Amino acid sequence: MILQELNKYYERLLADPDCKVPARHWSEEKAAWELRLSADGRLLGAYPLTTGEGKDLRKFVSMRVPEHTTRSGTGMLPFFLCDNAAYLLGYDEKRGPEKLASARALHEEVLGDSEDEGARALLRFFEREDRDAGLDGAVRAEIVEGGGFAVFRLDGDRCRLHERPAVAAAWTAHCEARAAGEVVGRCSVTGEEGPLARLFPQVTGVPGAQSAGASLVSFNLQSFESYGKSQAYNASISESAAFNAGSALRQLCADPSHRVRIGETTVVFWTDRPAPVEEALLLSMFSPDELGSAEDQETVEKVHKALQNMELGLPLEDIDTETRYFVLGLAPNAARLAVRFFETDTLGRMAESFGAYLRDVSMADVRSRSLRTLLLQTAPMGASDQIPSTLVNGCMHAMLTGRAFPQALYYTVLSRMRSDHARRNSWDMGQRAALLKACLTRKARLGSEGSNERDGVANADDERGLTVYLDKERANRGYVLGRLFAIMEHTQRSALGEVNATIRDRYIGAASTTPARVFPHLLHNTQNHLSKLRKFNPGLCVKFEKANDEVMGMIDGPDLFPKTLDSEEQGEFFVGYYQQRVDLWTKHADDDEGEPADAEPAVEDN
Repeated sequence: MILQELNKYYERLLADPDCKVPARHWSEEKAAWELRLSADGRLLGAYPLTTGEGKDLRKFVSMRVPEHTTRSGTGMLPFFLCDNAAYLLGYDEKRGPEKLASARALHEEVLGDSEDEGARALLRFFEREDRDAGLDGAVRAEIVEGGGFAVFRLDGDRCRLHERPAVAAAWTAHCEARAAGEVVGRCSVTGEEGPLARLFPQVTGVPGAQSAGASLVSFNLQSFESYGKSQAYNASISESAAFNAGSALRQLCADPSHRVRIGETTVVFWTDRPAPVEEALLLSMFSPDELGSAEDQETVEKVHKALQNMELGLPLEDIDTETRYFVLGLAPNAARLAVRFFETDTLGRMAESFGAYLRDVSMADVRSRSLRTLLLQTAPMGASDQIPSTLVNGCMHAMLTGRAFPQALYYTVLSRMRSDHARRNSWDMGQRAALLKACLTRKARLGSEGSNERDGVANADDERGLTVYLDKERANRGYVLGRLFAIMEHTQRSALGEVNATIRDRYIGAASTTPARVFPHLLHNTQNHLSKLRKFNPGLCVKFEKANDEVMGMIDGPDLFPKTLDSEEQGEFFVGYYQQRVDLWTKHADDDEGEPADAEPAVEDN
């Protein structure tokens, strides 16, 4: 199904005059050098190709050239009119003459019958023994060291050699004649009879994969082959379908408006019809920052309105809800691409699921709710390349379909809390609390632990009904103890000011797992802090005493503090802690005393 949809997407792009996708037998490649020839085949010079300016300067130019196939193994495989110096000039210490001879044979085979002036000049170039006499030593060394592909231009010609109509026609005719002699079979994508692809086109633009590209379909061991078929013949994909799917995937990976990277996973997305607003809506779901740079403000406003309606559960306006979307997650694996997930449905169903996601991750004073930003909280030191791919796959699935978040997400966030106490950035605690709340809320909505129905179960567990802001009626003991810990921390800060290590730095891990071990000691210290605070700010002291008594009144049972908290109660602890912390820093109408002078904002600043 993935190849079918990519094939359809390519055919749609090819029909769009504004979209510059390569036709069959052509591909988009990066060339670093231009070799200029005279009519008699002499090499007049080699000129570096550059793109961009200043810090964005790159020594290559992307252009449409004759198609490059997969180059692997030790055999000779020259490319037509766009190749490296080893094939075009013989600059290879070990096999230079062999590579040069194979390139010459290819170009004579394609252009041998052509009367085009440029084609004749190129063939004369390969015939010459002094073909690189026009290059000085410095340029030769730079070509060898810098590498990259080179293209040709006939001196005085406005277009490059591969762009001349007669040369392009000769290349197309050569490819069609070659395909006629290949293995013929029924294509598993289109159902039509035709030449089958021996190799799937290389897909470039996937971070982490080989720079030359990686293949989506490949068979590299005999154990993967069957019925006497080798390589991609096992997949039974026609050459045209393979080229179309590979070109479409290349286009998606190269377009920032259709791809986003989360950890090591590259996510590409598209729709089943031309739909600018709907595609911008998908982009805003995966990468909200990219949408902000859009030039069409009308589209941006429609997308923002649609997101608001999603969160409120209202019908979408100016959005075609019957448009079908496709989301494909790819991960590099050496010279191959691994499919991590593939999701498809209508935008109407997606709106329901994404609206539920927005409500689930909503948390007091947490602005960023994109999945990519929140998942950074699961990575050591917030490094984007350290996000576990298993979490990306499961969380993307949950966001798009409304199913449960992976249990590993919940336990990973708890582990990160115990390891660094969310002290790396000021917004870490809020985003982690949002993730924990989302996991607990969705688990409650889906009912029993084994249930994974898309629409969940109607009878949600009220005990797990976490809200966006502080819930003073919530009696879950983990939540209540988290609130109490936040009050103690705030009391310490108000009484002592900035200290080297707060109770959060020293005790939050133990307080969230074994409360009975640390809370009696913390309560004793809190009384000392209140006594000190009473001397210079009695109003604030009364405020903390009231808050402390209110929370302590909700703790009951034979043992004041439990010996341990289970995993769900630990999540409740951090949610309660964060929400109580935000509430304490918030000015209320019934406050008798203002906030302390050193009050810190609880909102994100990222």
